[in-house]
Amino acid sequence: MTHDTQGENTVGIGELAARTGLPVKTIRYYSDIGLLPESGRSRGGHRRYAADALSRLRLIQRLRALDTPIAAIAAVMTGEHSLADLVTRELDTAQAHLRELTWRQGILQALDNCPEPERLRRLALLAEVGRLDEAHDRLVRYWHWALPAGLPHRLTRAVIEGAVPLPPATPTSSTVLAYAELHALTSGDNRRRQPQSHQVGDVASFYSGIMDACTLAAESLASGCPARRAEALDHFVRTYARIGGHDDTPAFRAHLRTRFRQAAQRGSFPLHYWRHAVAVTCETRPQSTATGQGHLAASLATLHQQVAGLPLAA
Repeated sequence: MTHDTQGENTVGIGELAARTGLPVKTIRYYSDIGLLPESGRSRGGHRRYAADALSRLRLIQRLRALDTPIAAIAAVMTGEHSLADLVTRELDTAQAHLRELTWRQGILQALDNCPEPERLRRLALLAEVGRLDEAHDRLVRYWHWALPAGLPHRLTRAVIEGAVPLPPATPTSSTVLAYAELHALTSGDNRRRQPQSHQVGDVASFYSGIMDACTLAAESLASGCPARRAEALDHFVRTYARIGGHDDTPAFRAHLRTRFRQAAQRGSFPLHYWRHAVAVTCETRPQSTATGQGHLAASLATLHQQVAGLPLAA
């Protein structure tokens, strides 16, 4: 530490370079962009820095060693953000980058080791889900379009949350492909609307009944309780029975079974949607209640299999 002509304890740029190992050119750059303000100049015109310059410079040096952006460091040095804020923000950024890289790895794995015609088909599919947030938003927009306009907002929100799976956190080639197929299905010319009021009458009652049945089915999956499984099926069947003013009788169940089987044979849109959704969400264990993104897939797979005797999953 030296003493300048103004009577203040200051340090020169050469001493800062010697004590930190940083080049003078780098310290001068930090000074020019405002990370390390000068406290004045010597009579010879050399930069002088306040006593805390060494600790400030070491903080900058350590943050840069972690590839922290200059703008983020500047926010800390000016007091706009705390160091804790910076760590939280940078952790969020790193996790987002990791998610993107993991998804890209899954896409490349799906394109690897397959015949050239299939690789070209997959490439066309996967190119549409390369940007995860955009792909997710498109699925959400499909459901807003597909659901009845008169459905209460809370039910719309609940159905969309349960119907739109998040991309798998640890994607495999099969789950990546399933997500891409799901997206293609909802953005293609053959996409379909969900049951409307002219088909089911009271849409709020119908969708509430389906959601309640799915909640019970999710609980039965988590607990393995046969009674809860039967309760879920009863609730599901009664919801469909009410549409046509029917009772839940063996004859109606036989009719519903035939209806579901015929839909499966025709390769219906709902069958394909939930089949792909099951594949995307297969890594997630059923919860005790129907919650979370895409939670309807496993529940509806169970209910469909109980009604039709056919597994929804491929």
